[in-house]
Amino acid sequence: MEPFEGDSGVRKKDTTYVTMILQNGIFQAYYKKLNVLDLLIAKTAVQDRIIFFKNTAYPCLFDITEVKETTKEARDYMANEGNELVVASGMVVNSPMLKMMANFYIMVNKPKNPTRLFTDRASALDWLEQFKSKS
Repeated sequence: MEPFEGDSGVRKKDTTYVTMILQNGIFQAYYKKLNVLDLLIAKTAVQDRIIFFKNTAYPCLFDITEVKETTKEARDYMANEGNELVVASGMVVNSPMLKMMANFYIMVNKPKNPTRLFTDRASALDWLEQFKSKS
């Protein structure tokens, strides 16, 4: 993540489960290596993100390439309460298993905001540009 170091106007916070970066009006969450993302981890990550947001909504990139699986309870939470202050979600995946899991999340859990899957960060960031605040 060297490109972010030293950039002006960039906020970064490292938490137990996620590295969070706010740059150019887009929030980026890089989940750390997890065998299972369960409800407790989901709630902790969302709580940390909401504090980091300081009551402002942003388009969000969620890189889940290091997550092996998620529980149903975590997916349900993320699709509803976990979407607080999230304008749109670009989810980055890197394996067929993760892609299947993320597609299932989108189709079954039906997140309350625009949500798309990507296999690379640049494409996700490009898509999220349209959701940035115009103010």
